[in-house]
Amino acid sequence: MASANHTEAQQVPDFAFGGRLSLDLTWTLRYRAVWPTELLAEPDHLCRWFAVVGLPTPATASGRDLVKARTLREAIHRAAALVVDGRPIEPTDLAVINRSAAQPTPHPVLASDGTSHLVAPPGREVAAGLAVVARDAIELLGAHDGRLRRCEGPLCSLVFHDASRPGTRRWCQATGCGNKVNTKAYRQRHRAD
Repeated sequence: MASANHTEAQQVPDFAFGGRLSLDLTWTLRYRAVWPTELLAEPDHLCRWFAVVGLPTPATASGRDLVKARTLREAIHRAAALVVDGRPIEPTDLAVINRSAAQPTPHPVLASDGTSHLVAPPGREVAAGLAVVARDAIELLGAHDGRLRRCEGPLCSLVFHDASRPGTRRWCQATGCGNKVNTKAYRQRHRAD
């Protein structure tokens, strides 16, 4: 029984988050520059991602839902990379983002115990969730605040939004790429001693 649970645990994607929903979706394709690793490998992974980020979670997702999510993800990634480089976004990516954003979004409901949560019409959870992601992308990509950056970590190609107060963040995550760079620099300094 333990081995079945171990196998199940290995199949759960290791999602990472940087603070912006639209960029978090782009982070579901890890190690783009060196060894692309798909974290949305099957429709169930999309359901899990929705649950983790707090969007209405469909009971099941289809292969078509997964294709829509990946298509939006890649359009956002390409658009963000172009914005970082100071270049205009491609019309095809604009169309994907805008089409997704035009879908109805989830709405909040209040429960009798005073808690609230988001709901979407049954069977429309994926489209509604992707609309929320696309609207976040539009807000982020249209901000032109100079805080959209590419991670400076070696072999990392993630784009992140620097919401830190000084606006000097260099890595997608301090505990990931930032830690690797700092550890390597520390070891090199001590080898020189």
